[in-house]
Amino acid sequence: MRARLVLITLVLAAATAQAQAGKFPPDSFVNVKVFPKTMPVMNLIGSMRNFTGALGVRCTHCHLGEEGKPLTTFDFASDEKRTKLVARQMLQMVGEINRRLDSIPGRVAGGPAVTCTTCHRGVARPMPLGQLLADAAVSSGADSATRAYRALRQRLYGRDAYDFGEPSLTTAAFRTAQRGKHDDALSLLKLNEEFFPASSNTSVVRGNVYLMKGDTSAAAASFREAIKRDTTNGEARGRLREIGQKP
Repeated sequence: MRARLVLITLVLAAATAQAQAGKFPPDSFVNVKVFPKTMPVMNLIGSMRNFTGALGVRCTHCHLGEEGKPLTTFDFASDEKRTKLVARQMLQMVGEINRRLDSIPGRVAGGPAVTCTTCHRGVARPMPLGQLLADAAVSSGADSATRAYRALRQRLYGRDAYDFGEPSLTTAAFRTAQRGKHDDALSLLKLNEEFFPASSNTSVVRGNVYLMKGDTSAAAASFREAIKRDTTNGEARGRLREIGQKP
């Protein structure tokens, strides 16, 4: 009897899915696991639009379908794509974070809440620019990281996606040097000076990279350049003292 009920359930689910095929928006959704099953269809579609904006993606990021084809041809019920499964986990995580926020004593009702945009800010992989560039430099070299930086800066500068300020490239350079890619790190610092030519901190990081490389003379010259650019740079002075050099 139980097996028969299971079979009937599966048949009904398949029939429902088939009935919805070729229609968008559908009358109802199949395989909804995180959102309430009673949620109005257009409300759920609105949430999907919010996801695409928050991650800077299209429907095909999570759903089976061909970009440019009508949504009526998409298989929205399929769980084949890993990104859809990850999205469910992320939604549950967001819900848990907000529940914990609401439990904070003295929290004002309706205060700031976590959303997909909180972390993603228009990109699918929410990682700091410095980490992204360091990974690119270590795996593929400074030229690859430079091309990535220029492309991202051209496309996303002025938006929330990445911090294109001075520290992103210096952080990337330092992390690249820590992983033994000293010349690639120096190339990233040269790129940073293209956008921040008077940066004292860039010179300090360059000096630290030279120290990792074992070139004390070049390091001292970089630390002196940092002081020239900013006489209050205490880190550069401290580094010079550590290696027995005068400012």
